[in-house]
Amino acid sequence: MYHPFTVGEKIYLRGLERADLEGAYFDWLNDREVTKFLEAGRFPNTREAMEEYYNNTVLSNNNAVFAIVDKKTDEHIGNIKLGPINWITRIASLGIMIGDKESWGKGYGTEAIRLVLDYAFNRLNLHKVTAGIAAMHQASIKAFEKAGFTIEGHAKSQFYLDGEYSDSLYLGITREDYLEKK
Repeated sequence: MYHPFTVGEKIYLRGLERADLEGAYFDWLNDREVTKFLEAGRFPNTREAMEEYYNNTVLSNNNAVFAIVDKKTDEHIGNIKLGPINWITRIASLGIMIGDKESWGKGYGTEAIRLVLDYAFNRLNLHKVTAGIAAMHQASIKAFEKAGFTIEGHAKSQFYLDGEYSDSLYLGITREDYLEKK
């Protein structure tokens, strides 16, 4: 394992490093199949855009951005971000991307979400973590629900994909609910 921050059963999380901006991660952001349900991928990815994201988001004290790494292969398979974090209300949003398509459907997303929730509630003492997901992205909804999130809201025609608007779901989990379900 290379610089593990938190370790799970099949994966570990480590800080996203500048070196990660090269290679597979760069390609994921230009792969429509990977990004179609994300805010990323709407415009062509460039090295300059990735550098700006790294400087403004990864290096910010209001975000925790992790590389998701397969323990067996030590391969970087995706990213997960907690933030922005509101340090007054102690609420943060969570976003995840499993960029390596060979890793889809293997439970890595759910495990990564659980690891970040443990970090959010037990190390950062956050009160609540939220997520916004396109209603048509069933795999993502399932991963978040397996990790303990519940659907708290529904926004009509909030997400645009392939010439059509669809609904978005808002999910959340409080520290109290997390500890109760754990």
